[in-house]
Amino acid sequence: MDKVFVIGDIHGCYSLLESILTKWNPEEEQLVFLGDYLDRGPDSLKVVQKVMELSKDYDVVTLSGNHEQLFLGWLEKPEELSEYYFNPKVGGAATVQSFYNDPNLNIASNNFSVKELTSKIQKEQSKIVEFVKGLRRFYLWGPFLFVHAGISSIAENFRDTKEEDFYWIREEFYNVPHKAKEIVVFGHTPTVLLNEDKSSEVWISPCRRKVGIDGGGAIFERGQLHGVVFTKDSKEITIHSVGLTSDLTTKIIELDF
Repeated sequence: MDKVFVIGDIHGCYSLLESILTKWNPEEEQLVFLGDYLDRGPDSLKVVQKVMELSKDYDVVTLSGNHEQLFLGWLEKPEELSEYYFNPKVGGAATVQSFYNDPNLNIASNNFSVKELTSKIQKEQSKIVEFVKGLRRFYLWGPFLFVHAGISSIAENFRDTKEEDFYWIREEFYNVPHKAKEIVVFGHTPTVLLNEDKSSEVWISPCRRKVGIDGGGAIFERGQLHGVVFTKDSKEITIHSVGLTSDLTTKIIELDF
């Protein structure tokens, strides 16, 4: 297709996802997800189910974020990682709660067996676990490279980036120009932390070769979920945005690369 519609970090905010998808044209636009479907928001299960449903019906690109890696790690080592994964800043408790829509489920209880819980999830939600395990690290489309967190700034070939950096890298990537030739479109780091005005708008780096689209919709009061359309052989991008406290908007900007 000549257009890509890429969606940033969703973090269990199904209502925002539903709203953004009303702007996606499946006949013309390749749908790409940058990962972080899980944690923090109230509807991680519904988000993953929707992404899986879309993947069956269309040729959808689904990348993994660091929160999918955290989820898989927790399933493997629940007794070691539960304290970290259930920390409100990480938001894993919200994911587990969404899997079992039971208000009486208290995963913070001292006598609750996290090992039993992970065993139950792996058994009863095996399709979801396998889907998460199969998520991709990156997607290359023309001059644009779509990743969750970023790439090595010193590698001339982005494929030489360490695997964990595709999910986790921050300052070492966005603070300096990268040597690889691709224009990198990424999530992971909320644009509130990147924009000088602290806004949740899409961020364009000073070097003009990085585009940050994690609007922090599940984290910040004025955060947004962005769906961004890139068009082949065009410098114009269309940005659809919606927040928990803001209506769906659309604007067009031009990339200077």
